[in-house]
Amino acid sequence: MVQLEQQLIITMNKEKLIKGGMWLSGFTFSILISSVSFFQGFKMMRDGSYLLFIIGILFLFPLFYCAFKGFKLVLEAIFD
Repeated sequence: MVQLEQQLIITMNKEKLIKGGMWLSGFTFSILISSVSFFQGFKMMRDGSYLLFIIGILFLFPLFYCAFKGFKLVLEAIFD
């Protein structure tokens, strides 16, 4: 019975690691999108267009949310 419980705990930790990895991939995608938007947005600000700069700012919110959620799940999987 003890071996079965240990096996269930390992499976749950793997699931948390996978979910955490998915959230961290969203984090890296948000970094990519926001950095490109900021780069092009600063260039376009000279012409008076702020659209890409605002898109870069908007992608900062999911960036921090995905990072927090992903690191939280990974740390829970490791230390629980």
